[in-house]
Amino acid sequence: MVKRPDIKVRKRLRITMCILYLAQIVVCTFPYFQDVRFNEDGLVTMKSPFNMVILLFSVTSDMKGSVISLAVICMILILIPIIGFFFSALDKERNLKNIVSVICCFGGVFLIAGLLGNENVKYMSIGAVIAILLYIIIMFVTSIAMVMRLSKDSEEDIKKAEEKKKKDWRFD
Repeated sequence: MVKRPDIKVRKRLRITMCILYLAQIVVCTFPYFQDVRFNEDGLVTMKSPFNMVILLFSVTSDMKGSVISLAVICMILILIPIIGFFFSALDKERNLKNIVSVICCFGGVFLIAGLLGNENVKYMSIGAVIAILLYIIIMFVTSIAMVMRLSKDSEEDIKKAEEKKKKDWRFD
């Protein structure tokens, strides 16, 4: 990958992506779907990815395989924004953060859609809706960042970035 120094606009886009991924991690605590089975009180229970991961770590022998696979999918749903955040935060000079962000966005949306399935879309809760909307916004910001990365930088921006890099490495 070609390394290009960060200019002000690309830096802002990278920070925006980091903030959106942090918001996505917070959204994982919101309820994603309703459990169709009623509990003892006759109320429908709401399930979030964090609840399902906690359920995975408290596995008992009487749990069914479908519950375990659902908890593993929810663990992946939590890991996707964490991976996207770290790539966005740590990759400053390459286009790899944008490629990983696109993969994370597609993976997150497909996992949410697969988690709910065609017949269970009516049980989708506010967390899944917000997560899908955030993934769409992240994809939009990522596409802008990709275009900015591929576009030609002005000579003035390149000189400023190189001067800043020299100042950072100078020992006074």
